[in-house]
Amino acid sequence: MNAEEHIRRLSHIAIKSRDLLPEQSGIYYVIDEKSIIWYIGQAKNLRSRWAGDSHHRFYQLQKQRKKQFTIYYELVAELQLDAIERQRIEQYSPQLNGTKVKIKKLHPTETLLRETLVILAPYSFVLGIESPRKEDLKLIEDSVFWQDEWRVQKAVLPLKVIHVCINLNELGEAIKDQDWLSMCRFLKKVFRKRSNYSDNWACKGKISYEYSGMFFLRRLLVNGVAIEVYVTNQEAVALIEHYELIQLSGVKIRSVNDLSLAVIKNKCQLRVVGMYAYSEPQNQLYDQYRRSAIARLSPYKEDLVKLLFNEDLDTSKLQIFSIERKTKEENNAVFLQG
Repeated sequence: MNAEEHIRRLSHIAIKSRDLLPEQSGIYYVIDEKSIIWYIGQAKNLRSRWAGDSHHRFYQLQKQRKKQFTIYYELVAELQLDAIERQRIEQYSPQLNGTKVKIKKLHPTETLLRETLVILAPYSFVLGIESPRKEDLKLIEDSVFWQDEWRVQKAVLPLKVIHVCINLNELGEAIKDQDWLSMCRFLKKVFRKRSNYSDNWACKGKISYEYSGMFFLRRLLVNGVAIEVYVTNQEAVALIEHYELIQLSGVKIRSVNDLSLAVIKNKCQLRVVGMYAYSEPQNQLYDQYRRSAIARLSPYKEDLVKLLFNEDLDTSKLQIFSIERKTKEENNAVFLQG
């Protein structure tokens, strides 16, 4: 039923600003832009009732993406809440009152990591593992100086970091298109944000003219470790002579062996746009800093991501998907921000 005039005159706030609700008891009405009442409820503390995503109907309201919801409320003494709520529901018969509560199923972050690895493992390898960055004060100081704060964000500092590289040559062959922008589209789909997971891959780069059309490093914090994924070019991959087959989060993947990692430490550098073979430095101090990030790595020998939930994976849905060719104009518009 539509809200009557006396309800529309009540105090109200957009649902996205629900943290501004008063900390008082009352009856609330969730109403859309067409004045249709979707839900009526009561709360001893209106703000607490709607804190974060805690309201039991919030997921259902979120699914109505084309609707703009507003919370109208009237302040009511606690002793009167039950009676007035019952009266209002009988009077207006809201859309959701009395219907089954739909709960949003969240998959654990480890499931997202495993699904990503199932897709990328054939064209990727583990470069190594890095000890917690909080132990390296020089790295922290240099990262801030060179404006690479992504390396030393607070959440990642105390964690071990597992480095995963995507071999662009192998990826290009797999999707039957060596075009860089086609690979960008593919990777953008792989790392897209998903609403039904506890956490998502975070993109650590920023769009600028210099880096337009680039793939930036992705990071995922899962079960006490950080995973960082970035691309690498053929010159860097050519330095690797041997791999070992290991597991990461229970998924089989190659890992660079000790000798090859030692070579990479001497000849490669790591930036937010990927790992590249070392060339003549334009700025010796900056190049030395970028090489020091790789110098901190140790060979990855055992699976350090312990599975806490171990959900079943439907691998049939994780197969390589075809990438349609785009027009030249569309290709030029592809940017990977995350």
